[in-house]
Amino acid sequence: MCNTRSQIEKSRVRTLEDVRRRPERLAGFSACVDAERRQLKQFLYKNLYFSSALEPEKEDAERVISELFAFWVKNPESLPQSYQQKAAHEPLPRVVCDYIAGMTDTYIYEQYDRYLGQKLQDG
Repeated sequence: MCNTRSQIEKSRVRTLEDVRRRPERLAGFSACVDAERRQLKQFLYKNLYFSSALEPEKEDAERVISELFAFWVKNPESLPQSYQQKAAHEPLPRVVCDYIAGMTDTYIYEQYDRYLGQKLQDG
């Protein structure tokens, strides 16, 4: 906030239109905070997002998402009523993507167990 306030004061903007006319961004992190943000981002990419230790969990999550997506596209009547209504006006794959995107990890695994759990036991 301090950096943004300082940038606004230096630029002497007074109105929203003044802000829109500025060629550079007025809101942003200070150099110190931005350096820390970049360091954290590098750490997360190395140790979480691209971690080989987490590869089995990522593959499992991809499988669960893919199988549920295919299930709901094939069985749209199993979607919640509100998503069935959306599917009447929007492409079904888009609706299914939106539904899945709004799920927590816990919820998507519950849905997998509900709709495809028997497949695990039989397979």
